[in-house]
Amino acid sequence: MANVLTPTQKTARARRIATAAWQLFQTHAFSEISMAMIARQAGVAKGTLFNYYQTKESIFMTLLLEGYRDYFRQLITRLAAEPQMTSAQVKAYLLAETKTLITQHATLVRLNALRGPVLEAHADRTQTVAGRRDLYTVNVQLGEVLATKLPGLDAQMAAHLFVIQSAIISGLMNLSGLDHFKQTTLSADFPAFQINLEVEAQQTFGFYLDGIFKEEFTRES
Repeated sequence: MANVLTPTQKTARARRIATAAWQLFQTHAFSEISMAMIARQAGVAKGTLFNYYQTKESIFMTLLLEGYRDYFRQLITRLAAEPQMTSAQVKAYLLAETKTLITQHATLVRLNALRGPVLEAHADRTQTVAGRRDLYTVNVQLGEVLATKLPGLDAQMAAHLFVIQSAIISGLMNLSGLDHFKQTTLSADFPAFQINLEVEAQQTFGFYLDGIFKEEFTRES
C-alpha cells in the first residue's frame, strides 16, 4: 500500500524542502543551486521535490513571500508597542527599520533582489498568487498599525511605504557591484559605481518620506 501523507505531513515536508533551499542560498548564488542539491540538503528524493514545487524558482518565490510576511508580522508586534509619534519620529523609526532589514535580514533582502529579473519567469503562478494574497493581507495590517501611530496618515499610504522601502533596497542592490565582475574588482577607477547599500537606502528612503509627509500633512507635526 502506498505511503499516503496526511496534510500536516505534507506541509511539514514542503517546509523542510524550503528550509533546505534557504540554507543553501545563504552560502551559494542562486545560479549555483540545483533541485538535486536541494533534495540532498532536505534528505528527500529529487522526484519528491516536484510533488511540492515544479521549479527551483517556485521554491525561492515561496521563501521570499513567506519571509516578508513573517518579517511584517514581527514588525507589527514591535510597532504596536510604540506610542504615537510625530512625522519626524516615524521617519526616524522607518529609517532605523530599513537598517535592521538590510543588516539582520540580509538573505531575505538578497532574495528579493532576484524576484523580478529571475524568479518571476519560472515560478508557479498559483503558488505565487496565494503567497502574495497572504503577504498583502499582512501588509495592510501593518499599514493600519502604522497609521495609528501618526494621526492623519492614511493607512493605505502607510502600507505602501513598506513597498517603496523594499523597492529602494532592491533597486540599489541590482545596481551595486558595477565595479566588480564575478566578485572580482574590475578597476579602482570606478568610484562612482560604488554603492553603500545601508547608507544610501536610508538616504533615498528618507528623501521619499520627506516628500510624502509634506504632501500628506497640512501642518507641522
